[in-house]
Amino acid sequence: MYPYRLLPTFNVMNRLQLVLVAVLAAQGLFGQSRLRKMPANVNHPSINNSAPFIALDGNTIIYVADVAEDNALTLNQTNKSGTNWTDPVILPRAVNNHLNYLYGFGLSPDGNVLYISNAKSNGMGGYDIYSCARRGSSWAEPVNLLNPINSKLNDACPSPSADGMAFYFMRCESMTGTQADRCKLMVARKKPNGQWDEPVELPAFINTGNSQSPRIMGDGETLIFSSNKLQPNKGGMDLYLTRFQNNTWTPPIALDFANTAGDDQFVSASSLGRYLLKHMPGARATELVELLFPAEIRPKTTIKIEGLVSGPDQPESAFISIFDLRNNSKVFATHPNASGQFVTYVKEGSIYDLSFDPALDNYTFYSRRFDLTKEKFSLLEKVTARLKSATAGDTILLEGLGYRDLTADIDPLSAQELRRVKRLMDGNPGLNFTFELSLAPYLNDSLKLIPDMTEVQRDTIRIPITYAVDSVTTATRDSLVVKVRYHNNRTAAQSQMLRDQFIKMGVSGDRIRFVQKLISAPLGDAEKPRTRIKLIIR
Repeated sequence: MYPYRLLPTFNVMNRLQLVLVAVLAAQGLFGQSRLRKMPANVNHPSINNSAPFIALDGNTIIYVADVAEDNALTLNQTNKSGTNWTDPVILPRAVNNHLNYLYGFGLSPDGNVLYISNAKSNGMGGYDIYSCARRGSSWAEPVNLLNPINSKLNDACPSPSADGMAFYFMRCESMTGTQADRCKLMVARKKPNGQWDEPVELPAFINTGNSQSPRIMGDGETLIFSSNKLQPNKGGMDLYLTRFQNNTWTPPIALDFANTAGDDQFVSASSLGRYLLKHMPGARATELVELLFPAEIRPKTTIKIEGLVSGPDQPESAFISIFDLRNNSKVFATHPNASGQFVTYVKEGSIYDLSFDPALDNYTFYSRRFDLTKEKFSLLEKVTARLKSATAGDTILLEGLGYRDLTADIDPLSAQELRRVKRLMDGNPGLNFTFELSLAPYLNDSLKLIPDMTEVQRDTIRIPITYAVDSVTTATRDSLVVKVRYHNNRTAAQSQMLRDQFIKMGVSGDRIRFVQKLISAPLGDAEKPRTRIKLIIR
């Protein structure tokens, strides 16, 4: 992160000091709180809260609390509203009754489907998993998931993956309303036709006799579960973590930062992956708290992308693709539905190129880059684009086109955007194209204040100096002074590099033009300098 917002426009020493502070902050030396409590409207001093399940989108929590008549345990719900959590409400009887395995509930990634485990007489076996769709502020009647998810045994604690393609749960030989024993972790994967494949057991080194409460994290590869049959063990049910890597599960490791001498079993985390939500004893009652994941085992943050395509008569004809620009590999490809909508997920740690490509070459396209290598980003991104037949006057912001830092060289990560522009040009042979390169902010100073100011401007100034020849006579001579200024305007060279690239790709030079814009800003208000490129069709 560039700390330009912290730099005043005066006093170089102050600038350097503030740069140092910003760098330290960027390196995380100020840290994050290791324990955060849920707010007082949720953690009431006279109410015992436990077993929280937070939806991956981070906006809904279902948990157990002793707030019913005679302090009976019952399911409660709180929702995120801005930065706050709403006052909890007790779930309706249809999904919250004595036939439930009390701790067997879960939520879909978006929090719009509640799963419960219930022992209704018309089920497949003992306890079955049911789904309940959100209906306004309440929930619809439960629907049995049937085969192959449910069986003749007891099925509970569902945890669907963020992309909806995997469904983790536990299958137990023994279960009551509050206890389960001799359980195994299962996973069912979705087939191309949208149906669930037959569930399979996780490996024997995970299923060691009583593994329970699976929670798949937003990254789709980190699984947290509980067991009293694994070592090391601090007492009772302890929490363990395994990862699906290279097509296999890693040996489980104990979550020492969260395990205690008592039972540690029912936990969850949003797709941000920074904190583990669980219950712990408070001053007067059991509270819901968040524990900071140690960096070495923290799940990867996953963001949700909701897209909407419009323009073509058949929006589903558009092609949606996402490339991981680290290795230029395609990680997602689909067509939107008939309404032009699609949903996908991407994990932190890379830079992604998202594009909406039309079925016809003469149509405009849309692209956007997601940089998930930074420290902070939104868990939800909504992307809308209108694709249309290209005409003079249309403009396209080329987010996927850029340059290497501190140079005029085209960034290799721009390959996908270059391909899309070339396709548009080929599909519209009668049109010409102008590339507008805008540098913001343009910086020019007598001091090289930041590394981005790579360009040097030297002006020679003649200064007449009068001097004495003798006691009576004077003369004048010129003194040459070289005035040096530093700036970051590389747009002319960048334009030339881009022209050369398209000519190399077979585009006629007379079809393309380049213009440059320099946008100045006070140094203290500036972001990291960047050249943005807009394509203007003419």
